[in-house]
Amino acid sequence: MGVWEPLFFWLFAVGAVATSVGVLFIKNPLYAALSLIGDFLCFAGLYVLLSAHFLAVTQVLVYTGAIMILFVFIIMLLNLNEQELGERQFRLHHILAYLTAGIVFALAVSAIAPLVDQQQVATERQRVQQQAQNADGDEASEGFRVESPVPGLYAAVNEPAINRDFRAQIQSWEDGTATPADEKYRTYDPDRSFEVPPVLRASEAQAQGGTSSMFGTVEPISILLVNRFVVPFELIAVLLLAAIFGAVVIAKKRL
Repeated sequence: MGVWEPLFFWLFAVGAVATSVGVLFIKNPLYAALSLIGDFLCFAGLYVLLSAHFLAVTQVLVYTGAIMILFVFIIMLLNLNEQELGERQFRLHHILAYLTAGIVFALAVSAIAPLVDQQQVATERQRVQQQAQNADGDEASEGFRVESPVPGLYAAVNEPAINRDFRAQIQSWEDGTATPADEKYRTYDPDRSFEVPPVLRASEAQAQGGTSSMFGTVEPISILLVNRFVVPFELIAVLLLAAIFGAVVIAKKRL
């Protein structure tokens, strides 16, 4: 592992914690909203480091670029002054909220920490670095992955390993040995064979001198969204529609 990945990780991680604390303790709502925008940008950077490029772009476009801008406009239209904001007062429910947040954070750390064997991760990283030095390359070209006690969850993984497994999965779809609906929600017509889109086919990518689409981009997420996760996706759409109708009914009573 080079110096840049840990550097950017700590930069975004510290930035996310600092801006989150700012949202809680900044009295001015406009500055608190700007702090929350910075928090979203830091999380987008962390998504990039996790090879979740689609989530990073969505975080910036949807939350930072649309929702939070709307919040900022509303806060500016309200134009609250210092007298209207009043003095900050710590009441019992504030103290209980801080204590609850601290307890939840401690429980999360105690649950996550045992999943990462630091000694095993260090040993595997040293092995990959040694292989890269022997091959006159760098670690970024080697697939690095350390399993955790939870099946399907990695204690440590780098982007080459993710892309290698993803290309193997795409190849299984192309060969017909698996489909995106396997082990989850089945397709409505199981007798119909699944056809991998040309943008993901390994043969098409090799013909163009490249590789198949990278993990975390729009194309593979869209395939999984309308195949493996189509049922929860449609349920979320129904839930949002019900929320819109509820908001209209409540607003109509007040008008």
